[in-house]
Amino acid sequence: ARGSMRTEGVPFHLVVRSPRPDRVRLLVLADVSLSVRPVTAFTLRLAQAMHGRAHRCRVVAFVDRPVEVTQQLFAGGGDGALARVLAHPAVDLEASSDYGRVFDELLTDHAGLLESRTSVLVVGDGRCNGLPARTDRLADLRRRVHRLAWITPEPERYWQQATCAMPDYAQVCDRVVVARDGAQLLDRAAELGHALR
Repeated sequence: ARGSMRTEGVPFHLVVRSPRPDRVRLLVLADVSLSVRPVTAFTLRLAQAMHGRAHRCRVVAFVDRPVEVTQQLFAGGGDGALARVLAHPAVDLEASSDYGRVFDELLTDHAGLLESRTSVLVVGDGRCNGLPARTDRLADLRRRVHRLAWITPEPERYWQQATCAMPDYAQVCDRVVVARDGAQLLDRAAELGHALR
């Protein structure tokens, strides 16, 4: 009672803490077709390192269909990462790249990977080989997630070619980074990290 006289009869104070948002999770969507393998291999090694620190990284590989390869990628360390992903029986290395189908199936068959606290990093050249680009499905994916960034080895001057949908995809993404190898990707790492936060 004596203590409450200092607070005009109120014996306690309410303390309200703001809820802390959950940390962002990362989903790497990696094109493993031949044209993008050098930058994909480096990105997979990067995903290994991130998973080792935070356990919040999932990886989906694709040529014409999305295949979750997180378990295969993190089954062991080192340079065998890409080989283990390419050896997955559901990854068809003989198929033609089909980004539209990949986005569509990712939204339907792998929807549990896409949350409001998930940042998606797409690694690929955006070449659809005459198949529908389905930019609308990429826009649907962007609405479901926290951030969407893209790494492409394709220089911007080649984006206007008939088989490349990068001009349309770039408009949906928060950031597009052009990097042909690991060294160029390291140079743009800060920019990429900021885009995914």
